[in-house]
Amino acid sequence: MATIITGLDIGSSQIKGTVVEVGKDGMLSVLSVFRESSEGFRRGVLVDADEAGAKMRALAADLQKISKKAIRNVFVNINSEQVKAKVSKGVAAVSRADKEIQPEDLDRVTQASRAVKLMSNSIVLHNIVKEYFVDDVGDIRDPLGMTGSRLEVSTMIIEGFMPQVNPLIKVLEGAGIGIGGLIFNPLAAARAVLSKKQKELGVVMIDFGAGTTTVAVYEEGKVLHVKSLPLGAAYVTNDIAIGLKVPVEIAEKLKTAYGSALAGDIGRKETVALSEIDPRLEGEVSRRFLAEIIEVRLAEILDCVNNELKLVGRDVQLPAGVVITGGGVKMAGIAELVKRELRLPVQMGFPDLSEFDVMNPTHKEALDDPEFAVAVGLALWGNAENKEVAAGLGAVKGFFKNFLP
Repeated sequence: MATIITGLDIGSSQIKGTVVEVGKDGMLSVLSVFRESSEGFRRGVLVDADEAGAKMRALAADLQKISKKAIRNVFVNINSEQVKAKVSKGVAAVSRADKEIQPEDLDRVTQASRAVKLMSNSIVLHNIVKEYFVDDVGDIRDPLGMTGSRLEVSTMIIEGFMPQVNPLIKVLEGAGIGIGGLIFNPLAAARAVLSKKQKELGVVMIDFGAGTTTVAVYEEGKVLHVKSLPLGAAYVTNDIAIGLKVPVEIAEKLKTAYGSALAGDIGRKETVALSEIDPRLEGEVSRRFLAEIIEVRLAEILDCVNNELKLVGRDVQLPAGVVITGGGVKMAGIAELVKRELRLPVQMGFPDLSEFDVMNPTHKEALDDPEFAVAVGLALWGNAENKEVAAGLGAVKGFFKNFLP
């Protein structure tokens, strides 16, 4: 029986997703790609259950038209500044008499690492293995088959705030959506746009969303730091609306059509006639002033990102530089601004579609877009977990096990 996975990226302004079928060769055949407006969410957090519930019920009905299975195994992003990460360690004795490390030893030591004091009213979303130690020798990625008496693991525990997570689960389940996993937003985006080499060298991924900007730092193939910042591209739009005294809808069009992240690239005399945006409007605005508004807010966001890099001692110290992705990266000059503010090389992050079999050209065009990084990453995450379960590794024993204390 074919396995179908849905990646559902619920953002503050848009919902983006893809439905894929897992082939016998492991390739993901794309059945659908969709984008819709989002209701009931702000800064990545559910704020109106009624609005969100109505939207999810309508979405579930649409998904079932694609396949009845499309709502049974849905991987959803979770995104909030209240999601926190901490490093933990677990220790276990190797159980076999011959001291050969078995899968059950890995399970036990990973579970032991969960025995850490959590924040008040929080649950574990992820427990990501960073490295293993066998008899105090570290930097081991896969100790299966090795021999030793003492097995240790260093993991990154990512906690969600229960009053934010539970209502989201309730809304999704109320719409008939079967949750395959809740994945922290920067991990999903990084899964889609970062290469193994970049993670080995040291890299920071920045996903510019509407309500949030999320950050993931990797080095030596390990995740070092993840964070969701409560600032995004929508704040740039709001600043433009206030600064130019125009409606938010007009501000968004000005930002995307005439905006720039580098004010110095725009001539002081350049103007935009508002009638070009909407024939009903009169007057004109300065493109230079528009760019100044954009640059100031983006520089503020990047200053927050740089503070996160300083927390882990990696500001200006990541050889693979910065990979930027998300809907907010399409603005002219943003790569140059990131390079200037973070003093690191920068490249645009497009989803890696090497595991996808995309027959429909429209689907391929839609997915080959930084805006779909999280949706693609969620599908890839779901497929990886599906492979682990199929291989009988016992690494994934159902989504809700992650919610045990």
